Amino acid sequence: MSYLVLKLKKKLKFRINLDLLTPDKIVNKEISTIKSLKITYGKEKKKISNFFSVSGKLRKGILLKGDLDKCDFIGGQMKDGIIIVKGNTGDYLGNKMKGGKIIVYGSSSNYTGSSLKNGEILITKNTGDFLGSSIQGEKLGMSGGVIVVKGSAGHRVGFKMRSGVIYIKGNTKDFTGCQMIAGTIIVKGKIGFNVGLLMKRGTIVLEKQKLSASYLNYNGKNNYIFLKVIQNYLEKISDEFKDIFPNTYIKKYLGDTNCKGMGEILILK
Repeated sequence: MSYLVLKLKKKLKFRINLDLLTPDKIVNKEISTIKSLKITYGKEKKKISNFFSVSGKLRKGILLKGDLDKCDFIGGQMKDGIIIVKGNTGDYLGNKMKGGKIIVYGSSSNYTGSSLKNGEILITKNTGDFLGSSIQGEKLGMSGGVIVVKGSAGHRVGFKMRSGVIYIKGNTKDFTGCQMIAGTIIVKGKIGFNVGLLMKRGTIVLEKQKLSASYLNYNGKNNYIFLKVIQNYLEKISDEFKDIFPNTYIKKYLGDTNCKGMGEILILK
């Protein structure tokens, strides 16, 4: 077997932190050692084997199975390798991730890709609030890498985002791109209120949206060829993104005017 497989044995009562289970952190460890790794559960320290069955070999990466909605920090600070999750995940998926790839065949919770530095995260269903954002107490959000969500996302997508690409095929809620510093956010579905509020720089790409916020200035229409560069990158991740920008002649808004208006919101036809 090419993957180290961890299957959840039972439903969790308390949340657990799984950032110690990344390919680069356990690459030279025997299965017996991995089973004996300690994690905090409630007020106690317990072995991984108390919660997961462990099998296979770590050749390609790690495969996690089960309803992991109380398993936080999966892929946290990962530098290399691949993690595949068959089920839902908890908070802080890919937190401060530096490289590698995470694929979730399900939904993720809040703070997915928070402070992401590099690598790729693919969510096949939905995600929660603060996608690609900063975490509590930190000034910068995502500063590199790519996050793709095939479903919808919650509030404050890309909050304090510094660099990288976020692509959301579905909808987002309020404050998309709030306090954004740089980077690119693409939303193919509907958006909530206050998009781009207090953004300093960066690009938000929307489809067939009507914007009327007082802090945005309409800047006319233009041809944005750089969207084809982003499209080519996403096509390498999945064929689903083929020709997502068939027309690059689009409307442009500048904002937030309260922050010198150097960010841009592009509206696809």
